[in-house]
Amino acid sequence: MSFPAKTGADAILKVAVDIVEAEGWDALSMRSIGLALGVRASSLYHHYRDKGAIEEALGEVAARALFEAMTVAAGRKKGQVRLRAMADAYVAFAHENAALYQLVAARRTASDTQVAGKALWQLILDGVGQVTGNRDDTAAAVGLWSFLHGYVALEGAGKFGASGAKGGYERGLSAMLRGLIG
Repeated sequence: MSFPAKTGADAILKVAVDIVEAEGWDALSMRSIGLALGVRASSLYHHYRDKGAIEEALGEVAARALFEAMTVAAGRKKGQVRLRAMADAYVAFAHENAALYQLVAARRTASDTQVAGKALWQLILDGVGQVTGNRDDTAAAVGLWSFLHGYVALEGAGKFGASGAKGGYERGLSAMLRGLIG
């Protein structure tokens, strides 16, 4: 018999994140979630139609969490100071939430078109717009997002080697921010 507290939608998502963080995306299944919760996998279908629906829900959770982290970092700051704080929060989120970060930037999910995904994009666009003076500077927003994701992806893959990035993030972000003005 399953217990509602064990199989609630939030509990299912938390366990799914735990599984992915510990074992990777290939380990995520309805069966593995059920085992972790101590229930039959069939009880999960009352909340999610399949594993894809869980990934979609996790994508929304991930986008919302990144949005919140970047919003808190931005605070009442303005211009380049605000954008730098948002960029630092983006990189910190990726480091601290590797599995969720993949849903925001490295895996295609329905969250790309859901509320939190759109809000995240608008936050980045607004931050860039404060610096460039163009409230709809999509090219600059894409450039910044590409830089941030590229840095995180290369770092995560160990491409900087034993010596690390040697200040490459700071130098690249500074160059990016200067370039947004001109």
